[in-house]
Amino acid sequence: MSEASMDPRPFWVRWSAKEWAFLLLQLFLGFRFLVAGVLKFHGPEGFRFGYFYSQILPALSQPFLESGFLPGWGVKLYLGALPYGEILIGAGILVAGRNRIPLVLAGFLYLSLAFGQMLIGGHSTVADIAIHLGLVVLALRLLETEGSRGKV
Repeated sequence: MSEASMDPRPFWVRWSAKEWAFLLLQLFLGFRFLVAGVLKFHGPEGFRFGYFYSQILPALSQPFLESGFLPGWGVKLYLGALPYGEILIGAGILVAGRNRIPLVLAGFLYLSLAFGQMLIGGHSTVADIAIHLGLVVLALRLLETEGSRGKV
């Protein structure tokens, strides 16, 4: 790299609005997933796995089990893995830099959450999830660089 191509200004001056916008979205989405997953284990006695499995999981499962559309074992498996997935995706978004994989996984998780809410009639929750999905899509669009347009 030649000396002429190096910009001596600090990154916070060099970065474009697009780079700042992506960083802000990345931080928001990463912390949103991380906190959503971790707080499922937080109860009156602090953080405990037992609290999630004895209190939160049955409460989350009930509407899906009553709808009768999904098999009970599938509901329990999905909801049992949900906080771990949220934590992993949140951490992935925060530490992966400009990697698309955690954002794509976040998008699919939001789609699955929206589908579940559609099944039980949680229309206002679907709208909230759609906003978050829109933020994921925006973050993915911000990752698109001028040189990568048209390439796979």
